[in-house]
Amino acid sequence: MNNYVFSTAGSWETTTLFNHGQEVFAVQLFVELHAGRDEWDDPVNGGISRGGEMTALVRPQDNPAEEWPIFPGRLEMNFPGHQIVVENTHPAFAFEYTRVWYNGREVTNSIMDVYVDINAADNVVRAYVTIYRDRWLGTDEVATYNIL
Repeated sequence: MNNYVFSTAGSWETTTLFNHGQEVFAVQLFVELHAGRDEWDDPVNGGISRGGEMTALVRPQDNPAEEWPIFPGRLEMNFPGHQIVVENTHPAFAFEYTRVWYNGREVTNSIMDVYVDINAADNVVRAYVTIYRDRWLGTDEVATYNIL
């Protein structure tokens, strides 16, 4: 089972990726999770429990055409002012076993999107999280937090 930790202070020189304490020299870290939508793709409360899909992989520097799956396991991503943790320890990577935390708060039941593409080969750096906020009084809302 993997235990990845990605950290950056905002520059390529400060960016690291470790798996079980061993540095991984990667050309790309890619995570794309979509959940919390109804059959018409409209946002709804429920997050992971509403079903969805996820792609999460690392491409190594020495063979960029190869893709290493991140899950089953845990991925912690640390950015300036933001932390995202995604975990799925099911041996067959069943989506419903996915758990998500954003800045220390579990958002498994309200997550809609996690998108992280750190790609040194193509000089792409993009990350955001979208969370559904169910309001007891007032209008529900969808909040997107741009990370990078």
